[in-house]
Amino acid sequence: LPEGCTTRDMARDQARAMELLGIEKASIFGVSMGGMIAQWLAIDHPEQVDRLVLAVTSAEPNPILTESIGEWTSLARAGDSTGFMKSNLRRMYSEDYCRKNLWLAPILGRLTKPKSYDRFYIQAAACLTHDAASALGRITAPTLVIGAAQDKALGCEASRELAAAIPNARLHIYPQWGHGLYEEAKDFLGVVTEFLEK
Repeated sequence: LPEGCTTRDMARDQARAMELLGIEKASIFGVSMGGMIAQWLAIDHPEQVDRLVLAVTSAEPNPILTESIGEWTSLARAGDSTGFMKSNLRRMYSEDYCRKNLWLAPILGRLTKPKSYDRFYIQAAACLTHDAASALGRITAPTLVIGAAQDKALGCEASRELAAAIPNARLHIYPQWGHGLYEEAKDFLGVVTEFLEK
């Protein structure tokens, strides 16, 4: 990614990729940062978006997201890959999941440590500068917003705000899961598929 690349730039790239692949229109499913990119795709390229699913994402940075990214960036700059993985586990998953899998953090930290965190820093900056809040009313695609009441990465209020700002959006909140609900909630894909098939 080039330095300074924004979520809107990434959405433009996605739109161009769809054109090159001959995909005129598609259902778009964006999770977390992918949801930020999906928002701009639906705003700037409405003719390419049939239906839209936005899961555990936000229209703009909030204090929880800013704190999360700040913590991850500090750990990355310190070269603390184990601490980075532990923080991700704690902020992404349920307490039960963390208890069962925290022992994996040092192993995952060693196995997944990148040669450089440069790409992560660019993505982190893109999340911290993402601001589609004032343009959400321009989304015309039928939209499902999925949030998690235990989300420690960006909070649940972000999902409620998205659903309120997007015309006729549906909101589905999981009370027991966190940011990683797409891995923990057994019915997650069913909820998404049901919406897309209607």
